[in-house]
Amino acid sequence: MTIAGRVAIVVHAIFPGDPRVRRQADALLDAGYAVDIFCLRQAGEPARERDDRQGIIRLPVDRSDVGFAGHLVEYVAFTAMAGWRLAREHGSRPYDLVQVATVPDFLSWASIPEKLRGVPLLLDLHEDMPEFFRDRFDHSWLRPLMPVTELVARASAALADELTTVHEPLRQLSVGRGVDPARISVVMNSADGRLFDPARHPRRAFMADGTLRLVHHSNLQRIYGIDIAITGLAGVRPDLDWRLDVYGDGPWRSEVEATIERTDTAARVTLHGRVPMDELPRLLARADIGLVPSLPEPYMEYSLSTKLLEFAAMGVPVVATDLATFRHHFTDAALRYVPGADPAAIARAVEALADDPAGTTAMGLEAQRQAAAYDWEVQKARYLEVVARLIDRRARAEATA
Repeated sequence: MTIAGRVAIVVHAIFPGDPRVRRQADALLDAGYAVDIFCLRQAGEPARERDDRQGIIRLPVDRSDVGFAGHLVEYVAFTAMAGWRLAREHGSRPYDLVQVATVPDFLSWASIPEKLRGVPLLLDLHEDMPEFFRDRFDHSWLRPLMPVTELVARASAALADELTTVHEPLRQLSVGRGVDPARISVVMNSADGRLFDPARHPRRAFMADGTLRLVHHSNLQRIYGIDIAITGLAGVRPDLDWRLDVYGDGPWRSEVEATIERTDTAARVTLHGRVPMDELPRLLARADIGLVPSLPEPYMEYSLSTKLLEFAAMGVPVVATDLATFRHHFTDAALRYVPGADPAAIARAVEALADDPAGTTAMGLEAQRQAAAYDWEVQKARYLEVVARLIDRRARAEATA
């Protein structure tokens, strides 16, 4: 079978759990490419899988949450293993393009042997590493290292032939650090329309059973603020019957559980743990309101939650923290914005939406309309254009050498 090219994707994440990489891999396969994904390996997962034109190479590293030192060791170990396996695979089945997803930015260094052989590097900025570092490791003794993260970000960008990132504010941040605007494109983290299809998962009528059903789905981290939202919901007026379903897991779970106990909301809040991505659309369609209570921290000002876009795709009304990147993409007519880290504001917003079923439903539909501009089909075309350009550039260079 003739293929359009062979692409390696290196990502410090689980696969197929990472939705962006999953969408990109599917887009490449649909366009006729062969794809190998180098990723983390969780307990019970096979080290290697191959299906038709897709290979998954899972490296023996799993996520660690043991402070700065633990993260650094994990990142360095994964980068070293990825570099070794990438070179090994390239030796037997040469790649036409290597794509590296951040964070960390220095994961791009795993591709240096391939770069020296003329293979182009596409650096896909999922996050901004300096802001990520500042948020996760805000300790006085680590602050002197901040300039180092800036240097690493610049060096990684310089190594790449082109860069993509998840939205325009993050692109502008990279340009401000010296990246040539012509070398960096936006490929947004849109909801996958094949999964998040409201035609396949019709939403129930608002509070159809008399209960206000809320939902939140994320990797449970401090910055996503679900414990603050639960604190706020505990203060909702007594006559409003509500339930909150939380899907996902992560290092902040124990804090969330402690908040549930402290607020005496165990009868109303259910932590379901992780669920397969394919199940999420049906679960979201059963909800009346989605919660995106991210904390108002500098790092989050450059984050556009994929969860927000998934809610919007399904027409689920959303209470969201008032963040600059959210406002860059959605107006007041589409989201109910609240001040970040304010439990009382979340409670008031939920009560107001419950009291206005027609207006709340209309708000969800407006978010759905505005999100159509960020549809994955549009973003996929941009992504495939970048991939084809880089592979074609290499082919032309080899032809004239």
